[in-house]
Amino acid sequence: MRQAALTVFVLVLMGFVLLIANGHREILDNEVAAYYVRNFTSDTGAGNAVAAIYLNYRMYDTVFEALILITSIIGMLHFFKIGGNK
Repeated sequence: MRQAALTVFVLVLMGFVLLIANGHREILDNEVAAYYVRNFTSDTGAGNAVAAIYLNYRMYDTVFEALILITSIIGMLHFFKIGGNK
């Protein structure tokens, strides 16, 4: 019972955070987009804004996503190996 109440509390809290963040999303998106349009050539040296965003601004995001994927695969292989044929 206690765990169910905690789960409901966390879900409600996450809902409020997402609701508040969604209200400010349009302002943030416009500021970020304006920064990219103004500064992509000086920041990255790329002649194309789309290439600058994918290859330079999002590079770390892509690298860390790949790292998380590899870590989860290694973890699952480890657990399947330990579990055996049960």
